Amino acid sequence: MSPVRGAGAAFVGLAMVAALVAGTGPSAGQASTVAAESSAGGTEGTVERSVPRELLYWAGYRIDRTGKASGGWIGARRRGREGPIIYRVDPAASARSTGYHDGRWVHRLRGKGPHRSGAGRKATSRAAWIVSKYGTYRYDVQSAAVDAALLHLLARHRWTLRGALGAPRIRQSDEPTLVRKFARIMLDDSRRLAGPYTVRVRQKNVAVIGDPVQLAIRVVVARNGRPLPFVPVRVRTPDGTTDAGTTGEDGRVGVTYEEPVAGATSIEIRVARVPETRLRVLAPRRKSASRVVIAGQKGPLTGHGVVYVKARPRVAVTTDEWRIRKGTRSKGRFRLVDSAEAWPRSATVTLHGPFTHRDNARCGVRTIRTGQTRVTAAGYYAQPRFTLHKQGYYVSNVLVPGNRVNLSASDCGGKFRVVAD
Repeated sequence: MSPVRGAGAAFVGLAMVAALVAGTGPSAGQASTVAAESSAGGTEGTVERSVPRELLYWAGYRIDRTGKASGGWIGARRRGREGPIIYRVDPAASARSTGYHDGRWVHRLRGKGPHRSGAGRKATSRAAWIVSKYGTYRYDVQSAAVDAALLHLLARHRWTLRGALGAPRIRQSDEPTLVRKFARIMLDDSRRLAGPYTVRVRQKNVAVIGDPVQLAIRVVVARNGRPLPFVPVRVRTPDGTTDAGTTGEDGRVGVTYEEPVAGATSIEIRVARVPETRLRVLAPRRKSASRVVIAGQKGPLTGHGVVYVKARPRVAVTTDEWRIRKGTRSKGRFRLVDSAEAWPRSATVTLHGPFTHRDNARCGVRTIRTGQTRVTAAGYYAQPRFTLHKQGYYVSNVLVPGNRVNLSASDCGGKFRVVAD
């Protein structure tokens, strides 16, 4: 953000920072007196006779009346005493009083007739970001800047900041230099920071059942990866919802929570108060009047991820026959228990022997055969069958490797004896 020089620099900087961080609505301390638009000269309403359809001056500056929607006021209006904060977007339309239809969301502001503004999806998204981020902070300079920035994007042509019709409106405000500077900041920021947005989720640790899961979450602009700061984030799992807190200036927030089930678990990331990429438009009942957009519109953003928690499986090796004749094939099996999910992997089976005494038979030495057995979920599995010609004692070792949802597991057992015919 560019520094503002002069006596009012500190005050102006604080106002912008507060609007950026809070973005929650008007502040009672920095308002000018709310003035109603006089019904004389074709503008709407009075404070004394306000009804929900009337537009009241809220924050900004009086300027020359022109009979058009762009005249009489530069800044924000309010629809009745308790209604939403709004801004006009069709500056060449009539300023005559009118009611409004129910609002509708638009991704692209369409022009209708000679007095309607029109803008593409990108400009509409930038305008939505500005009016969402800055539109409800009650400070005359800022509200006037939002008004000017909206016309710059939506009406364009002669209504830009330095256009033949846009520049005179700004000059008629009490602080034209600051209004123009604020508007330029908003436009520059909207180019970099307007949505749509996306959620990025990364698991920071290798979690084993019983360990907490650590997540790093970041909310960013989808097209360029710039951060979205100061938005609340919650993590929803099958076992409940965890409040992750609010993103920092870098758009990041971390969260640690307990995941009681081993395996791959889908999670949902819910982000609140995300600036809209659409405009909420109220169409006038009098077709010649200007449309208005509602300020401060924010919505939810949802992201998804997968959390991996490793189980601690166990293997138990057994044999089907204690004695077999030489020249025949061995028979054995093993049992896999506490394994998470049906993630296929190959168990390695090694046969060790022959040993002259049963007590000497052990794994790790005298490896004579190696084979593979495909395993998935917990259960019983047959060992590879080996044809043996030497007498003695044998023992098997089974190693089931780990994967994203299981630790490795092994066991040595299933001793048997090969005897003569």
